[in-house]
Amino acid sequence: MTARSVLLSANHNAWPEVFNGQCYAFLNVVVSLENANVLAPPAAKYTAGRAVRPSFHYLLGELFYRSQSQLLRKLGRPGQSNMQPVKVDRDYDMFMFMCQFPVELTALSRIEDWRKRCGTAVAFILETWSHVHESTKTELALLNQFDHVFVLNRECIPNLRKYVTVPITFLSTATDSLLSTPFPENPERFVDVFSMGRRSVPIHEKLVALAGADNRFMYSHDTSKQGSITNWHEHRLMTANTIKRSKYFIAYNHSVVDPSSESKAFAEQALSTRYFEGAAGGSVVLGSAPGCREFDEYFDWDDAVIDLPEDVADLRGFLNDLNTQTERMERARVNNAAQCLKRHDWAHRWAQILDTLGLERTVELESRLDRMASIAEAAERSIGGGVGRRSQMAIG
Repeated sequence: MTARSVLLSANHNAWPEVFNGQCYAFLNVVVSLENANVLAPPAAKYTAGRAVRPSFHYLLGELFYRSQSQLLRKLGRPGQSNMQPVKVDRDYDMFMFMCQFPVELTALSRIEDWRKRCGTAVAFILETWSHVHESTKTELALLNQFDHVFVLNRECIPNLRKYVTVPITFLSTATDSLLSTPFPENPERFVDVFSMGRRSVPIHEKLVALAGADNRFMYSHDTSKQGSITNWHEHRLMTANTIKRSKYFIAYNHSVVDPSSESKAFAEQALSTRYFEGAAGGSVVLGSAPGCREFDEYFDWDDAVIDLPEDVADLRGFLNDLNTQTERMERARVNNAAQCLKRHDWAHRWAQILDTLGLERTVELESRLDRMASIAEAAERSIGGGVGRRSQMAIG
């Protein structure tokens, strides 16, 4: 096939919070598969004064930006993005814009000529809950400039169709499985438990107590909140390297452990990236599964998530019991990492986008899929074959 030119864009540099790492990771994988360029401009220059003690210049700039954005929304127009403006100065066969929330679609106004210069255009929105559709309808209307929209929350699609007229398709999140996989080296797992981001307070407190009482027990977790990422590659590499060296990875249904969770407001749930990241690194995932049918489809092997009740009386005993089940834990770790290599890499999601649009897959894409499948099959042979499946499903 003739090399397809692709333009990828997201606002992860303008809003460098941890959750936007998904945008960076997906685009970073696609760049290796396509003749692609990335447009991810930083935030407006005034934001450099944010820091611990915000400068007067920052406070003034933020007040102006927020006031202008709110005024536009009251006038029935999309809000204002603080991403630095950029112009698309050449033609592309394809364009993909990715963001976390519908309000971030305002960044499209900062990308001059993107629609004029690009052929097929798709958008991928990670968090869009039905209860916020009405309040973000002016931003959602921007999606009608695209040829196809992909969303992570399958349950919101019927309601989203009231605001978006172009085709909408469910697309699961994923991870960079090649970066995350412990195979073939399979490094020593010297971290007992790793937890990142949103967490169960009771379990976290018990794990902190264990780490404080036993020098041999290592619990790795976040100790700060709402910090900006200074280097996306370094952040993703450190996270992946920690997971592949952790025996256990904590992941709870966020609608249960987080009282402020968006999903509680409209009884909708969606897959969280943390399940993919924990599994891809070959950790045993402990916690609870999200209450959506996609989980049973995408994590359909035994021990994909081992239930850890928040009110467990003896957490040390619980972990010690799992540690004695060496064969079961080894199988769980291998199955987790192997299944992500075979089904849950960002390349599998890119393949789904291309297939949905009727576009040809590149040689680079097929090569990555083959490479990951080979690594997975070699790992599975080390435990005597395939996985135990609760159901059967082929993806990508």
